[in-house]
Amino acid sequence: MAAFTEEQLRKEFRRVDKDNDGSITVEELKKYYLPMQEMLGVKPEVAEQEIKGLLKRLDVDNSGTISFEEFKMFCTSHTL
Repeated sequence: MAAFTEEQLRKEFRRVDKDNDGSITVEELKKYYLPMQEMLGVKPEVAEQEIKGLLKRLDVDNSGTISFEEFKMFCTSHTL
């Protein structure tokens, strides 16, 4: 699979960063992630744990939010 372009990454980041402040909060991540998990039949408790795990892996500087650079680093090092 081809690598993501900067434009593709920014577009996806903006889809999650609903208030467009340049960072993804836990609440924004939940709003994006939980409906998909519910659609797939994942229990809410399991989805919450997955969100916590994602935040832990993506939030490299432990700020409590995910910056575009952290998002980009994760996406480019974990290609599907």
